[in-house]
Amino acid sequence: MKTRFLGKKGFLAASAVALGVALFPSAARAEVVAVDCDVDPDWCKTAPIGFSHSDSLPIEWSFDTGWVPANSPLQVHIWAGVYATTRVSLKGALETSWPEALLLRAPGNVDGGLLSYHYGVELGAQAQFHVEIAGIPYDWVGDIPYIPQIDFQVEGEQVFNAWGWNPGATLASKTQPQTIIEVGLSDIISIPSVFVDGGLKVDVQMELAATYTTERIVVETAEGKSVKGGDITEEDGETKAEYLNGPAIDLDVHPEGNIDYDGIIHLIPGMWIEILGQNFAFDLVDIPITFPITQTTWSFPKQRVHVPLPDVVLPKAEIDFGEVEVGQKSLESFSVWNAGEARAKVTLVSSSPELFPAWDPSIDIEPGVTADTAVRFMPRKNGPFEATLFIASNDPNDPVQEIVLKGVGFGGPVAPSQDISQESGCACRAAGNDAPTSAPAGLALTALAGFAALVRRNRRVGRG
Repeated sequence: MKTRFLGKKGFLAASAVALGVALFPSAARAEVVAVDCDVDPDWCKTAPIGFSHSDSLPIEWSFDTGWVPANSPLQVHIWAGVYATTRVSLKGALETSWPEALLLRAPGNVDGGLLSYHYGVELGAQAQFHVEIAGIPYDWVGDIPYIPQIDFQVEGEQVFNAWGWNPGATLASKTQPQTIIEVGLSDIISIPSVFVDGGLKVDVQMELAATYTTERIVVETAEGKSVKGGDITEEDGETKAEYLNGPAIDLDVHPEGNIDYDGIIHLIPGMWIEILGQNFAFDLVDIPITFPITQTTWSFPKQRVHVPLPDVVLPKAEIDFGEVEVGQKSLESFSVWNAGEARAKVTLVSSSPELFPAWDPSIDIEPGVTADTAVRFMPRKNGPFEATLFIASNDPNDPVQEIVLKGVGFGGPVAPSQDISQESGCACRAAGNDAPTSAPAGLALTALAGFAALVRRNRRVGRG
Protein backbone atom coordinates (compact mmCIF):
# COMPACT_ATOMS: atom_id res chain seq x y z
CA MET A 1 0.00 0.00 0.00
CA LYS A 2 1.38 3.36 -0.94
CA THR A 3 1.37 6.15 1.63
CA ARG A 4 1.48 9.78 0.63
CA PHE A 5 3.57 12.24 2.62
CA LEU A 6 1.26 15.10 3.55
CA GLY A 7 3.33 17.49 5.58
CA LYS A 8 1.91 19.48 8.47
CA LYS A 9 -0.45 21.73 6.49
CA GLY A 10 -1.64 18.84 4.40
CA PHE A 11 -2.16 16.77 7.51
CA LEU A 12 -4.28 19.45 9.14
CA ALA A 13 -6.47 19.71 6.06
CA ALA A 14 -6.79 15.96 5.67
CA SER A 15 -7.41 15.45 9.39
CA ALA A 16 -10.19 18.03 9.36
CA VAL A 17 -12.01 15.90 6.80
CA ALA A 18 -11.10 12.57 8.37
CA LEU A 19 -12.14 13.65 11.85
CA GLY A 20 -15.35 15.29 10.70
CA VAL A 21 -14.22 18.65 12.02
CA ALA A 22 -16.07 21.77 10.97
CA LEU A 23 -15.45 25.26 12.23
CA PHE A 24 -18.75 27.03 12.66
CA PRO A 25 -20.08 29.86 14.85
CA SER A 26 -22.41 29.09 17.73
CA ALA A 27 -25.84 30.09 16.50
CA ALA A 28 -28.61 31.18 18.85
CA ARG A 29 -31.14 28.48 19.59
CA ALA A 30 -34.83 28.96 18.75
CA GLU A 31 -37.23 29.97 21.54
CA VAL A 32 -38.71 27.17 23.65
CA VAL A 33 -42.16 27.68 25.20
CA ALA A 34 -42.69 26.21 28.66
CA VAL A 35 -45.62 23.87 29.29
CA ASP A 36 -47.43 22.59 32.38
CA CYS A 37 -45.42 20.50 34.82
CA ASP A 38 -46.74 17.00 35.43
CA VAL A 39 -47.16 17.82 39.12
CA ASP A 40 -48.88 21.02 40.19
CA PRO A 41 -49.40 22.35 36.64
CA ASP A 42 -51.15 25.56 37.72
CA TRP A 43 -48.11 26.67 39.73
CA CYS A 44 -45.31 25.23 37.63
CA LYS A 45 -44.11 25.41 34.02
CA THR A 46 -41.27 23.44 32.46
CA ALA A 47 -39.35 23.83 29.20
CA PRO A 48 -36.99 21.29 27.65
CA ILE A 49 -33.58 22.83 26.98
CA GLY A 50 -30.62 21.37 25.15
CA PHE A 51 -27.08 22.50 24.43
CA SER A 52 -24.22 21.31 22.26
CA HIS A 53 -20.68 22.58 21.89
CA SER A 54 -17.76 21.33 19.82
CA ASP A 55 -14.12 22.37 20.12
CA SER A 56 -12.57 21.62 16.76
CA LEU A 57 -9.40 23.69 16.85
CA PRO A 58 -6.04 21.87 16.84
CA ILE A 59 -4.60 21.31 20.29
CA GLU A 60 -1.02 22.43 19.85
CA TRP A 61 0.67 19.72 21.86
CA SER A 62 3.98 18.72 20.30
CA PHE A 63 6.36 16.01 21.46
CA ASP A 64 9.99 15.40 20.68
CA THR A 65 11.86 12.45 22.15
CA GLY A 66 15.30 13.63 21.14
CA TRP A 67 17.78 10.90 20.33
CA VAL A 68 17.06 7.75 22.34
CA PRO A 69 18.33 5.62 23.96
CA ALA A 70 20.97 7.99 25.26
CA ASN A 71 24.63 7.03 24.68
CA SER A 72 23.62 4.18 22.39
CA PRO A 73 25.35 3.61 19.04
CA LEU A 74 21.88 3.05 17.54
CA GLN A 75 19.34 5.79 18.13
CA VAL A 76 15.98 7.05 16.86
CA HIS A 77 14.42 10.49 17.00
CA ILE A 78 10.60 10.66 16.97
CA TRP A 79 8.28 13.64 17.18
CA ALA A 80 4.49 13.97 17.26
CA GLY A 81 1.66 16.48 17.26
CA VAL A 82 -1.88 15.88 18.54
CA TYR A 83 -5.05 17.37 17.02
CA ALA A 84 -8.44 16.82 18.58
CA THR A 85 -12.17 17.40 18.35
CA THR A 86 -14.25 17.21 21.51
CA ARG A 87 -18.04 17.52 21.70
CA VAL A 88 -20.39 17.83 24.67
CA SER A 89 -24.19 17.65 24.48
CA LEU A 90 -26.47 18.39 27.44
CA LYS A 91 -30.23 18.01 27.85
CA GLY A 92 -32.45 19.03 30.73
CA ALA A 93 -35.23 21.45 31.58
CA LEU A 94 -35.84 24.87 33.06
CA GLU A 95 -38.59 24.65 35.66
CA THR A 96 -40.36 27.83 36.79
CA SER A 97 -42.63 27.63 39.84
CA TRP A 98 -44.41 29.85 42.34
CA PRO A 99 -46.28 31.16 44.52
CA GLU A 100 -42.81 32.14 45.75
CA ALA A 101 -42.26 34.04 42.52
CA LEU A 102 -40.35 33.02 40.64
CA LEU A 103 -38.41 29.95 41.73
CA LEU A 104 -36.17 28.46 39.03
CA ARG A 105 -34.69 24.97 38.91
CA ALA A 106 -32.80 23.20 36.13
CA PRO A 107 -33.10 19.41 36.47
CA GLY A 108 -30.87 17.47 34.10
CA ASN A 109 -32.14 14.52 32.09
CA VAL A 110 -31.07 11.03 33.06
CA ASP A 111 -28.55 9.97 30.40
CA GLY A 112 -29.02 13.44 28.92
CA GLY A 113 -25.30 14.17 28.59
CA LEU A 114 -22.91 12.97 25.90
CA LEU A 115 -19.14 13.45 25.85
CA SER A 116 -17.28 12.36 22.72
CA TYR A 117 -13.91 12.98 21.16
CA HIS A 118 -11.94 12.16 18.04
CA TYR A 119 -8.17 12.58 18.02
CA GLY A 120 -5.49 12.38 15.33
CA VAL A 121 -1.70 12.27 15.54
CA GLU A 122 1.06 13.57 13.27
CA LEU A 123 4.31 11.58 13.44
CA GLY A 124 7.81 11.84 11.97
CA ALA A 125 11.05 9.89 12.63
CA GLN A 126 14.78 9.88 12.06
CA ALA A 127 17.48 7.31 12.82
CA GLN A 128 21.24 7.33 13.30
CA PHE A 129 24.04 4.97 14.15
CA HIS A 130 27.72 5.49 14.96
CA VAL A 131 29.75 2.25 15.13
CA GLU A 132 33.30 1.23 14.44
CA ILE A 133 34.12 -2.19 12.98
CA ALA A 134 37.73 -3.29 12.57
CA GLY A 135 38.81 0.30 12.93
CA ILE A 136 36.46 1.47 10.25
CA PRO A 137 33.75 3.92 11.40
CA TYR A 138 30.22 3.51 10.08
CA ASP A 139 28.04 6.59 10.58
CA TRP A 140 24.63 7.50 9.27
CA VAL A 141 21.98 10.08 10.18
CA GLY A 142 18.83 10.73 8.23
CA ASP A 143 15.07 10.56 7.81
CA ILE A 144 13.58 7.12 7.87
CA PRO A 145 12.07 6.69 4.42
CA TYR A 146 8.47 5.76 3.71
CA ILE A 147 7.34 7.17 7.06
CA PRO A 148 3.98 8.91 6.58
CA GLN A 149 2.51 11.83 8.47
CA ILE A 150 -0.26 9.53 9.64
CA ASP A 151 -3.83 10.08 10.79
CA PHE A 152 -3.70 7.87 13.84
CA GLN A 153 -7.19 8.18 15.35
CA VAL A 154 -8.74 7.58 18.73
CA GLU A 155 -12.51 7.83 19.14
CA GLY A 156 -14.90 7.37 22.03
CA GLU A 157 -18.12 8.59 23.61
CA GLN A 158 -19.60 8.48 27.09
CA VAL A 159 -23.24 8.96 28.16
CA PHE A 160 -23.83 10.59 31.55
CA ASN A 161 -26.58 12.24 33.55
CA ALA A 162 -26.81 15.91 32.65
CA TRP A 163 -25.56 18.35 33.69
CA GLY A 164 -22.31 16.73 34.69
CA TRP A 165 -21.81 18.55 37.97
CA ASN A 166 -18.61 18.00 39.96
CA PRO A 167 -16.79 15.58 39.70
CA GLY A 168 -17.98 15.66 36.09
CA ALA A 169 -18.08 13.03 33.35
CA THR A 170 -14.87 11.35 32.18
CA LEU A 171 -14.25 9.60 28.89
CA ALA A 172 -11.06 7.52 28.58
CA SER A 173 -9.91 5.19 25.82
CA LYS A 174 -6.78 3.44 24.66
CA THR A 175 -5.72 2.10 21.30
CA GLN A 176 -3.98 -1.17 20.62
CA PRO A 177 -0.27 -0.86 19.73
CA GLN A 178 0.10 -0.14 16.04
CA THR A 179 3.23 -0.47 13.95
CA ILE A 180 3.81 2.76 12.11
CA ILE A 181 7.40 2.23 11.01
CA GLU A 182 8.98 -0.99 9.83
CA VAL A 183 11.84 -0.76 7.34
CA GLY A 184 14.87 -2.81 6.45
CA LEU A 185 18.32 -1.35 6.83
CA SER A 186 19.00 -1.82 3.15
CA ASP A 187 16.30 0.82 2.54
CA ILE A 188 18.25 3.26 4.69
CA ILE A 189 21.87 2.65 3.74
CA SER A 190 23.13 1.83 0.26
CA ILE A 191 25.49 -0.92 1.47
CA PRO A 192 25.22 -4.44 0.09
CA SER A 193 23.22 -6.65 2.40
CA VAL A 194 26.12 -9.15 2.49
CA PHE A 195 27.94 -6.62 4.65
CA VAL A 196 25.05 -4.92 6.53
CA ASP A 197 21.68 -6.23 7.56
CA GLY A 198 19.03 -5.15 10.05
CA GLY A 199 15.92 -3.06 10.39
CA LEU A 200 13.89 -0.59 12.43
CA LYS A 201 10.39 -0.82 13.84
CA VAL A 202 8.31 1.71 15.75
CA ASP A 203 4.98 0.99 17.45
CA VAL A 204 2.67 3.66 18.83
CA GLN A 205 -0.17 3.49 21.33
CA MET A 206 -2.34 6.29 22.64
CA GLU A 207 -4.20 6.76 25.93
CA LEU A 208 -6.59 9.68 26.17
CA ALA A 209 -8.95 11.06 28.80
CA ALA A 210 -11.27 14.05 28.77
CA THR A 211 -13.38 15.19 31.73
CA TYR A 212 -16.25 17.64 31.34
CA THR A 213 -17.66 19.43 34.41
CA THR A 214 -20.49 21.96 34.53
CA GLU A 215 -19.56 24.82 36.85
CA ARG A 216 -22.76 26.86 36.64
CA ILE A 217 -26.03 27.30 34.79
CA VAL A 218 -26.48 30.97 33.98
CA VAL A 219 -30.02 32.36 33.91
CA GLU A 220 -30.52 35.87 32.57
CA THR A 221 -33.41 38.16 31.79
CA ALA A 222 -34.24 39.03 28.20
CA GLU A 223 -32.28 42.23 28.78
CA GLY A 224 -29.12 40.24 29.49
CA LYS A 225 -29.02 40.81 33.25
CA SER A 226 -28.47 37.98 35.72
CA VAL A 227 -31.62 36.98 37.61
CA LYS A 228 -32.01 38.07 41.21
CA GLY A 229 -30.91 34.72 42.67
CA GLY A 230 -27.73 34.46 40.60
CA ASP A 231 -26.43 31.31 38.90
CA ILE A 232 -27.36 27.71 39.66
CA THR A 233 -24.12 26.14 40.88
CA GLU A 234 -24.98 22.62 42.05
CA GLU A 235 -27.22 19.67 41.38
CA ASP A 236 -30.78 20.36 42.62
CA GLY A 237 -29.76 24.01 43.03
CA GLU A 238 -32.24 26.86 42.75
CA THR A 239 -32.34 30.52 41.87
CA LYS A 240 -34.99 33.24 41.75
CA ALA A 241 -36.17 35.64 39.08
CA GLU A 242 -37.91 38.90 39.92
CA TYR A 243 -41.36 39.11 38.35
CA LEU A 244 -43.35 42.32 38.50
CA ASN A 245 -46.29 41.70 36.20
CA GLY A 246 -47.28 40.65 32.74
CA PRO A 247 -48.58 37.65 30.79
CA ALA A 248 -45.20 35.86 30.55
CA ILE A 249 -41.49 36.09 31.24
CA ASP A 250 -38.55 35.42 28.91
CA LEU A 251 -35.33 33.93 30.27
CA ASP A 252 -32.01 33.10 28.61
CA VAL A 253 -30.26 30.00 29.90
CA HIS A 254 -26.85 28.46 29.19
CA PRO A 255 -24.38 26.22 31.03
CA GLU A 256 -20.75 27.11 31.59
CA GLY A 257 -18.16 24.48 32.39
CA ASN A 258 -14.68 23.29 31.66
CA ILE A 259 -13.06 20.30 30.04
CA ASP A 260 -9.77 18.80 31.17
CA TYR A 261 -7.59 16.91 28.71
CA ASP A 262 -5.02 14.36 29.76
CA GLY A 263 -3.31 11.41 28.16
CA ILE A 264 -0.20 9.52 27.16
CA ILE A 265 1.40 8.68 23.83
CA HIS A 266 3.48 5.51 24.00
CA LEU A 267 6.27 5.39 21.42
CA ILE A 268 7.83 1.93 21.25
CA PRO A 269 10.91 1.87 18.97
CA GLY A 270 13.19 -1.05 18.23
CA MET A 271 16.26 -1.33 15.97
CA TRP A 272 18.91 -3.92 15.13
CA ILE A 273 21.99 -3.93 12.89
CA GLU A 274 24.33 -6.69 11.81
CA ILE A 275 27.65 -5.51 10.30
CA LEU A 276 30.22 -8.08 9.19
CA GLY A 277 28.75 -10.62 11.53
CA GLN A 278 28.57 -8.34 14.62
CA ASN A 279 25.12 -7.58 16.03
CA PHE A 280 24.04 -4.23 17.50
CA ALA A 281 20.47 -4.08 18.81
CA PHE A 282 18.17 -2.87 21.51
CA ASP A 283 14.85 -4.38 22.37
CA LEU A 284 11.54 -2.58 22.02
CA VAL A 285 11.18 0.01 24.78
CA ASP A 286 8.15 2.00 25.88
CA ILE A 287 8.69 5.76 25.76
CA PRO A 288 5.62 7.31 27.44
CA ILE A 289 5.04 10.97 26.65
CA THR A 290 2.53 12.53 29.00
CA PHE A 291 0.15 15.20 27.78
CA PRO A 292 0.31 18.36 29.85
CA ILE A 293 -2.90 18.73 31.85
CA THR A 294 -4.90 21.38 30.05
CA GLN A 295 -8.20 22.97 31.07
CA THR A 296 -10.45 24.74 28.61
CA THR A 297 -13.46 26.81 29.67
CA TRP A 298 -16.64 26.29 27.66
CA SER A 299 -19.66 28.56 27.43
CA PHE A 300 -22.61 27.07 25.58
CA PRO A 301 -24.91 29.12 23.31
CA LYS A 302 -27.87 30.72 25.08
CA GLN A 303 -31.30 29.10 24.99
CA ARG A 304 -34.34 31.44 25.17
CA VAL A 305 -37.21 30.10 27.30
CA HIS A 306 -40.66 31.72 27.14
CA VAL A 307 -42.67 31.03 30.32
CA PRO A 308 -46.45 31.68 30.07
CA LEU A 309 -47.94 32.93 33.34
CA PRO A 310 -51.43 33.75 34.65
CA ASP A 311 -52.20 37.44 35.21
CA VAL A 312 -55.44 38.09 37.09
CA VAL A 313 -56.90 41.58 36.62
CA LEU A 314 -59.90 42.92 38.61
CA PRO A 315 -61.99 45.70 37.04
CA LYS A 316 -62.95 47.28 40.38
CA ALA A 317 -61.64 47.58 43.91
CA GLU A 318 -65.02 48.25 45.60
CA ILE A 319 -68.64 47.09 45.26
CA ASP A 320 -71.33 49.20 46.98
CA PHE A 321 -74.74 47.52 47.22
CA GLY A 322 -76.43 50.65 48.57
CA GLU A 323 -79.55 50.06 50.69
CA VAL A 324 -81.04 46.56 50.79
CA GLU A 325 -84.09 45.61 52.82
CA VAL A 326 -83.42 43.24 55.68
CA GLY A 327 -84.28 39.68 54.69
CA GLN A 328 -83.80 40.38 50.99
CA LYS A 329 -80.83 39.58 48.72
CA SER A 330 -78.97 41.80 46.32
CA LEU A 331 -76.66 40.39 43.63
CA GLU A 332 -73.83 42.40 42.08
CA SER A 333 -71.86 40.87 39.21
CA PHE A 334 -68.29 41.67 38.30
CA SER A 335 -65.70 40.28 35.92
CA VAL A 336 -62.27 38.74 36.42
CA TRP A 337 -59.90 39.00 33.45
CA ASN A 338 -56.99 36.64 32.89
CA ALA A 339 -54.57 38.84 30.96
CA GLY A 340 -51.90 36.17 31.09
CA GLU A 341 -50.86 33.35 28.77
CA ALA A 342 -51.49 30.53 31.26
CA ARG A 343 -54.67 29.31 32.93
CA ALA A 344 -55.68 31.21 36.06
CA LYS A 345 -57.02 29.27 39.00
CA VAL A 346 -59.10 31.60 41.18
CA THR A 347 -60.64 31.09 44.62
CA LEU A 348 -63.09 33.64 46.11
CA VAL A 349 -63.42 33.95 49.90
CA SER A 350 -65.54 36.50 51.75
CA SER A 351 -64.53 37.84 55.15
CA SER A 352 -68.25 37.81 56.05
CA PRO A 353 -69.82 34.88 54.15
CA GLU A 354 -73.18 35.19 55.96
CA LEU A 355 -73.65 38.79 54.86
CA PHE A 356 -71.63 38.86 51.64
CA PRO A 357 -71.41 35.33 50.20
CA ALA A 358 -69.43 34.78 46.99
CA TRP A 359 -71.39 33.34 44.07
CA ASP A 360 -68.54 31.13 42.80
CA PRO A 361 -66.14 29.62 45.34
CA SER A 362 -63.64 28.89 42.54
CA ILE A 363 -63.14 29.67 38.85
CA ASP A 364 -60.69 28.42 36.22
CA ILE A 365 -60.05 31.10 33.59
CA GLU A 366 -58.28 30.30 30.34
CA PRO A 367 -55.68 32.74 28.92
CA GLY A 368 -57.16 35.96 27.56
CA VAL A 369 -60.66 35.15 28.83
CA THR A 370 -62.87 37.32 31.06
CA ALA A 371 -65.02 35.36 33.51
CA ASP A 372 -68.20 36.74 35.05
CA THR A 373 -69.02 36.05 38.67
CA ALA A 374 -70.95 37.76 41.47
CA VAL A 375 -71.27 38.44 45.17
CA ARG A 376 -74.47 38.89 47.21
CA PHE A 377 -75.49 41.10 50.09
CA MET A 378 -78.01 39.58 52.55
CA PRO A 379 -78.53 41.94 55.52
CA ARG A 380 -80.11 40.44 58.62
CA LYS A 381 -80.49 43.67 60.54
CA ASN A 382 -80.46 47.37 60.02
CA GLY A 383 -77.27 49.32 59.62
CA PRO A 384 -74.19 49.77 57.43
CA PHE A 385 -71.96 46.75 56.83
CA GLU A 386 -68.57 46.27 55.28
CA ALA A 387 -66.50 43.23 54.40
CA THR A 388 -63.70 42.15 52.09
CA LEU A 389 -63.84 39.70 49.20
CA PHE A 390 -60.46 38.01 48.82
CA ILE A 391 -59.58 36.81 45.33
CA ALA A 392 -56.80 34.28 45.71
CA SER A 393 -55.20 32.90 42.56
CA ASN A 394 -52.08 31.44 41.03
CA ASP A 395 -51.08 34.88 39.74
CA PRO A 396 -47.38 34.97 40.74
CA ASN A 397 -47.40 38.73 41.19
CA ASP A 398 -50.75 39.19 42.99
CA PRO A 399 -51.64 35.90 44.65
CA VAL A 400 -54.29 37.59 46.84
CA GLN A 401 -56.29 40.62 45.69
CA GLU A 402 -59.18 42.33 47.48
CA ILE A 403 -62.53 43.94 46.70
CA VAL A 404 -64.15 46.05 49.42
CA LEU A 405 -67.86 45.20 49.91
CA LYS A 406 -70.29 47.74 51.33
CA GLY A 407 -74.02 47.77 51.98
CA VAL A 408 -76.74 49.15 54.26
CA GLY A 409 -79.57 47.11 55.69
CA PHE A 410 -82.95 48.84 56.32
CA GLY A 411 -86.57 48.03 57.14
CA GLY A 412 -85.80 45.52 59.81
CA PRO A 413 -87.21 45.41 63.36
CA VAL A 414 -85.89 47.97 65.83
CA ALA A 415 -84.43 46.61 69.05
CA PRO A 416 -86.57 47.42 72.17
CA SER A 417 -83.71 49.15 73.91
CA GLN A 418 -83.19 51.41 70.95
CA ASP A 419 -84.34 55.03 71.39
CA ILE A 420 -86.56 55.63 68.38
CA SER A 421 -86.45 59.37 69.08
CA GLN A 422 -82.78 59.35 68.04
CA GLU A 423 -81.90 60.55 64.64
CA SER A 424 -81.85 57.81 62.04
CA GLY A 425 -78.11 58.26 61.48
CA CYS A 426 -77.33 57.50 65.13
CA ALA A 427 -79.65 54.50 65.11
CA CYS A 428 -77.83 53.16 62.04
CA ARG A 429 -74.51 53.48 63.72
CA ALA A 430 -75.81 51.63 66.77
CA ALA A 431 -77.16 48.86 64.59
CA GLY A 432 -73.90 48.66 62.79
CA ASN A 433 -71.98 48.37 66.03
CA ASP A 434 -74.18 45.42 66.97
CA ALA A 435 -72.84 43.53 63.95
CA PRO A 436 -69.12 42.99 64.50
CA THR A 437 -67.24 41.49 61.58
CA SER A 438 -64.21 40.13 63.41
CA ALA A 439 -65.46 36.54 63.54
CA PRO A 440 -66.34 36.32 59.80
CA ALA A 441 -63.02 37.98 58.93
CA GLY A 442 -61.23 35.38 60.99
CA LEU A 443 -63.09 32.68 59.08
CA ALA A 444 -61.95 34.20 55.76
CA LEU A 445 -58.35 34.33 56.88
CA THR A 446 -58.59 30.70 57.97
CA ALA A 447 -59.87 29.79 54.51
CA LEU A 448 -56.99 31.68 52.87
CA ALA A 449 -54.51 29.97 55.17
CA GLY A 450 -55.94 26.65 54.04
CA PHE A 451 -55.53 27.72 50.43
CA ALA A 452 -51.90 28.66 51.05
CA ALA A 453 -51.29 25.36 52.84
CA LEU A 454 -52.67 23.51 49.82
CA VAL A 455 -50.28 25.41 47.57
CA ARG A 456 -47.29 24.63 49.81
CA ARG A 457 -48.26 20.97 49.98
CA ASN A 458 -48.49 20.80 46.21
CA ARG A 459 -45.07 22.46 45.88
CA ARG A 460 -43.51 19.89 48.24
CA VAL A 461 -45.05 17.08 46.20
CA GLY A 462 -43.77 18.67 43.01
CA ARG A 463 -40.21 18.89 44.36
CA GLY A 464 -40.32 15.33 45.60
